[in-house]
Formats: sequence, structure tokens, C-alpha cells
Amino acid sequence: MLKRLLILPVLSVFLSAATTEQLIDNFLHKFDEYIQKTMPDWAIPGIAVVIVTPSKVLLCKGYGTREVGKNKPVNEHTIFQIASLTKNFTASIAGILESKQIFSLQDLVKKYLPEFNLANKEVTEKATLQDLISHRMGMDQFAGDTLMKIGLAPKQIVEKFGMIPFNKRFRDDYTYSNQMFGFMGLVMENATHKKFSELFDEYISKPLGMNRSTAGDSLIDTEKSLWNKFKALFGKDENIALCHDKTPEGHAVCIGLPKLVYVFPATSGVNTTAHDLGIWLQCQLNDGRHENQQIVPKAHIQAMRQAVVYHNTIKPTDMQFPPEVMKNVGYGMGWFSYDYGKEGNTLQIFEHMGGYAGQRSLTFMCHSEGFAVAIISNLGNFNINLYPEVLRNVFLDCFLNLEECDWNTEYVKRKAVYYKKLNNQRSAKKLMKLLPKHDDKFYIGTYFNELYGEIEITSGPNGLEFKANNNSCAIVHWNEDEFNLNGWEFNGNMSRSDPNFIEFGKNEKGQTIAYVSFLFEGIDTIFTRKN
Repeated sequence: MLKRLLILPVLSVFLSAATTEQLIDNFLHKFDEYIQKTMPDWAIPGIAVVIVTPSKVLLCKGYGTREVGKNKPVNEHTIFQIASLTKNFTASIAGILESKQIFSLQDLVKKYLPEFNLANKEVTEKATLQDLISHRMGMDQFAGDTLMKIGLAPKQIVEKFGMIPFNKRFRDDYTYSNQMFGFMGLVMENATHKKFSELFDEYISKPLGMNRSTAGDSLIDTEKSLWNKFKALFGKDENIALCHDKTPEGHAVCIGLPKLVYVFPATSGVNTTAHDLGIWLQCQLNDGRHENQQIVPKAHIQAMRQAVVYHNTIKPTDMQFPPEVMKNVGYGMGWFSYDYGKEGNTLQIFEHMGGYAGQRSLTFMCHSEGFAVAIISNLGNFNINLYPEVLRNVFLDCFLNLEECDWNTEYVKRKAVYYKKLNNQRSAKKLMKLLPKHDDKFYIGTYFNELYGEIEITSGPNGLEFKANNNSCAIVHWNEDEFNLNGWEFNGNMSRSDPNFIEFGKNEKGQTIAYVSFLFEGIDTIFTRKN
């Protein structure tokens, strides 16, 4: 009798897996056709998709091209920058290091990062390593990202962070943070005396056999090498997906492989393929096991999925977490969690998305039903590419057999409405009061802001230029003392589709001042001219 009872749970696992595979097989061809039909609506040059169960790969396929206008097909081994999908790896490595007693996730941040300093002194003293990777520090969404945009190094970002005010509640409010995961990477490096890229190789890529996966900017060196350029003459260059932005006219334009994602490799610096992500997701489905080895401690895998903060400010029109099909959106460590479905027909889903300069990615997993999906693409950030979310919704609707919804048409329409409204607002402001600009001498000079340091406005061969930290871009007159700022020339992370501007004026002392739209953090957002 005891022997029979021991066999039953094993049988139920195989029956469940077979049911899941059969359910997905029933709509897989339709899903594949949907991708081929709708992908052009977003002007995406290339994507790769992998769908797995704990023991089987159901789909691993590339679509489109690695570089717009070139015959360079994407396949399952094409390497993509995956931005914030990195956070799932970082949270997992944290558990591995904890199991080796390198640190405890309940240790204070300042124990390993003495220079850690936030505007809220109480939070500074109480923040733990778990807080760093749980999006619950209590600062505004994406706090500190502007410090990366202006070109500061990691050490400078840590030093400056205490100048960014708190607007949320510590451990009570969900606020997405790239910088805190970046700080976790610094903690790991300080505690182990190894680079994050080395930790990724040692604990993830090598033991899992993810042979085309790395962390850090070595991918740029590989792609730009003279050897790779020589091989390209014969169509044999490295199988790497270059990143793309979208013009205001809706066309994809190649921007290479941006460096900004590697400022903090622990937050956005992993490079990988659909094939390798399939291995990783199977490890997650198998509670941290790969073949006969426990890669990530099972207890930590389970803790990663336990929400410790909830996203309670989702708008009715939200496209990342559409409230009509998603409820109870929370974050644990390296995973979002939510219930997807309608009227009791729901699944608990674990997810993470990524989006930075020129790429968008998404992984989602249903542990209870035993499936996981990764979608990686080489176009734009969240503002211009929501196609991974479209495919997520379509896949889950099919799995649950929900009433068919044309998510693609809906999301394309919502984005068009967003940009039309944005552009109309700026045009209306200009038409209200059309005025000429001052002479260029009024604007030229060195300006200072306590948080960001110095910027320069100079006169170049093609007009005025904006300069900071060895980066520069053109500024083009818009109206009176407001200029459009070609931010994508400055650091590659800002899209051509999103307006950025710099506006000048005078303060009460008669000094020329400036406001830069993408440098908006800190108590005082104004730059004051020094000379």
C-alpha cells in the first residue's frame, strides 16, 4: 500500500505535464502564425521565442533579422541584450551566495556597501540585501536612472544617491528600481571579490551549459572586433542581434549595442539566446534543479516567488499589467507575480520584463501547470515596443481558452493615441505663443546642478550642442527659449519617438538657467550658468 501511495504523486506529475504539453500543442501552430502576421505592425526587425515544460522544449525559434535591412536571420542561438531579465538571474545568484554563507539576505546593505546612503537616514540604516532586490525601497519609480543617463560611473551614482528625495513608503509601496539591483551587484562583488560577470559564469552559465550567455560588455567587443567585421564580408559574422530604435515615422533604425545596459551589469547586463533561456526556465520550473544538480537552492527559488510588496497603483489603461485580466500584481525577488484570467478561470503567473536602449524582452512562467515562455526582441524600450506583452496575453488566453481578444490591434491603437496626445500637447503649447529665440550667446556657457554636476552649451558647426561627461548631442530650436534635444545622440537610451527638450530662462539674480527634461530628479532640478 505504501509503495502504491509513493507512485501516485509521480504519476500525477507526468499526467499534468502531458496535459500541459497537449494544451499548448493544440494552439502552438496558431500562435506561431500570429507572430508572423502581427510582428510587422511594430516594425520589429527580429525576435526569438522559446516555450518549455520542465522536461521538453515545445518551441525554440527565431523570426526576422538581426539587423534591419540585412539578410541576417534570427535563430534560437542569436544573442540578444535582455536588459532587466537580468534581475531574475541576479536574485538567483543572491540565493546561491547565501547558501554558501557569503552573506545573508537579511544582512544590512551598509555591511557590504559602506558608502550606501539614501535621503531617508532611517531607511539607510535598516535596508537589507533582500530590500535591494524587491522593488520596495520607497523611492520613486526608476529613481536614479537619470544619473546613468547623464553618464555617471557606478561609484559616482552610489555617492550621489542620497540627494534623491523619498516619496513613497519603505517596504509598503512598490517602486521599480534599476539602481538597487545594481547596488546588489556591487554588494556581491565586494563580498566575493569577483566581478558580476565572473559570478554569472561560475554559478549560472557554466553549470547550466548556457554556452552563449554572458554578463557584461564583452559582447560589444566581440561584435565590433576587426575579425567579426572581416567575417561579415563573407556573411559569417557573429550571431548577435543588434539593437534598434524607432523613428517618429515608425521605421526601425539600427543603434548597434548600447553600453548603458552594462553600467550596472547586475540590473541589466546579461546577454543570452532563446535556446539558453529555455534551459534557464526549465531550471526554474524544476525548482532550481538542472539534470541531477541543484543549481539554485529550492527554498530560495520558492522565496523568490513570494510577493513582499504589491503594485496597487495600476491604471485602467495599463498595458504592462492590463487589469481586465490581471489581479494581485506583486513582486518577490526577481519575479513579478499575478493571477491571470477571468471569472475564476485563472493561472498564477511569475514574470519579468526587460526594456532598455534598443531591446524589449519578457519571460513568464506558470509553475503549477508546468510551462514557461521567453520572448526577446531587438527593438526599442517599453514606450515603443509592447509586442512581448501582446504575445504573453495571446498565449495565456489560448491556454485558458478565454474569449479571443485582438490584443495586438488594441495595443497598437493605444500607443498611437498616446503619441498623438503627446505631440498635440507640445504643438498646442507652441502655437499659443510663437516667439523667436535669443542670440546664441544667451545660452552658451557652463551650467551646474548639485545632483548632476556640470553641463555645457556650446556652439558647434551645426548650431548649439549639449555636452556632459564626454557625451554630446544637438539641440534644435523649438520656440522662444525652448529647444528640442536629440537625446538619443547623447547616450542611446532615449528614443527618437519620445520628445526631450531643454528650456532656458533667468532667475531672480539675473543668471541664465536651464531645465533638461531627462534630468528631472533631485530637490532642485534647475541648472544655473556659472559664467
